[in-house]
Amino acid sequence: MAIQGLIDLVSNTTDAHATVLFLSPAPGEPLRVAAYQSLSRNIDLDVRIGPGEGLIGYVHKNNEAINVDQFDLDTRRLLFYRVDESIKSFMAVPLPKARGVLAVDSKQRYLFTEKGQKILHQYARAVETALENLDQAREARAWSDAAAMLRRLEGPLSQRPPAGPDFQTALMEIGAFLGTDLVMLAAVLPSDPGRYFLADYRSVSNIRLQTGPWPLERGLAGWVIREKKPLVLDKAHFGTGKSYILYPEEPLADLSGFSGYPLIWGGRLRGALLLAGGRGFGQDRSSVQVQEMAAVQLAAALEMDFLGRRVTELSRLDPQVGLPHRAYFVERLDRMIKRPGMVSAGLTLMLIRVERLDHLAREAGQAAAQEILRSVTRMLFNHASGQVELGHLSFGLFGVVLDGEAALKVKTIKDRLTEKLADHPLESVSGNAQLGIRTAVVKFPGQGRRAEELIYVGLTDLKT
Repeated sequence: MAIQGLIDLVSNTTDAHATVLFLSPAPGEPLRVAAYQSLSRNIDLDVRIGPGEGLIGYVHKNNEAINVDQFDLDTRRLLFYRVDESIKSFMAVPLPKARGVLAVDSKQRYLFTEKGQKILHQYARAVETALENLDQAREARAWSDAAAMLRRLEGPLSQRPPAGPDFQTALMEIGAFLGTDLVMLAAVLPSDPGRYFLADYRSVSNIRLQTGPWPLERGLAGWVIREKKPLVLDKAHFGTGKSYILYPEEPLADLSGFSGYPLIWGGRLRGALLLAGGRGFGQDRSSVQVQEMAAVQLAAALEMDFLGRRVTELSRLDPQVGLPHRAYFVERLDRMIKRPGMVSAGLTLMLIRVERLDHLAREAGQAAAQEILRSVTRMLFNHASGQVELGHLSFGLFGVVLDGEAALKVKTIKDRLTEKLADHPLESVSGNAQLGIRTAVVKFPGQGRRAEELIYVGLTDLKT
């Protein structure tokens, strides 16, 4: 039976002038009128009754029923009447679990006999049962809504490289469901596990945030990641410089509630889900559980994104030397050529071929040839100063992209590599390998406008 139906039943079976159900929204908060049935038009529906305040507050605070057979006071002393209505008897019963108070009054004296008092206590228990049923139904609906939201995260979070997961859409879903002002995704730098950055965020009020990176020793976000523990704060003082999520100057002075959850998948720490809002936001049990489950999904997405990008990266690299293979090198060079101002700035492509490497591979084996390739790669990293891109285009053929200023050092680079190979032969498994190099230098934009054109010109020069 609905709560209002129960209140009507109590009023009709007790010959009451008014039957009022008071409930407290949360432990310690004032009682409020939740339902009522009355012959009076003077019930104050906006009244707030604190613990111990008046007869209703006394019953709630002490969990003790009151029965007044001869009520001779001004009715306004009950606190929920606006005017005196000459009430003659009054009884108030606490609900089980201190959730509220059921109050009944009448214009008849001695209304509540011993039997009537027992019946009113039973009504109070019936009201409590109805409230519990409503709580369970409300919780079931909330979990149904939460499950639907979590399912909606699957689409944007399941995208794979090159686009990768759509974290912005996922954060918008989480923020809209929880009703929070700011939702952030912090991620640990793959290249430096001691630092983190703001990978993405969603703000209701269009807050603009820096993206870092920052050391794990900084901010509440750093603490959550570093300690691998959730953190929930109700009274954070953002904007003071003393307490901050990411950095001291962040524009979050209007927010005071914070929660953060580390993102861990397969034992690997990937970042943190961070939320900020008004005081006490999202800190009830169901909201916390939703945040925890959303954090699990985000952790899995970050892990899959990392692995996917790693697989993509490895698929673009020559496993012999760890440099981009020809197709990826061409893609990166074309992207570089299309940058604004590159036509006027210019760049230089230097092709380097290791001579007699095929002979070494046949005579001494593939392992010896691979050792030479790795040694040449190390020398290029060490001596090709000013390089902006390296690649291994085919067996023994390297590409080096130099910016406009570094192009002046091409001769120096060539001389150093020639000296290394000629005067100090590389060691292989079969002894000294008498190797040499041939180089070709191609200028953009003078000798070609696309990467493949530049490479073709360079290969032609190597053959002559």
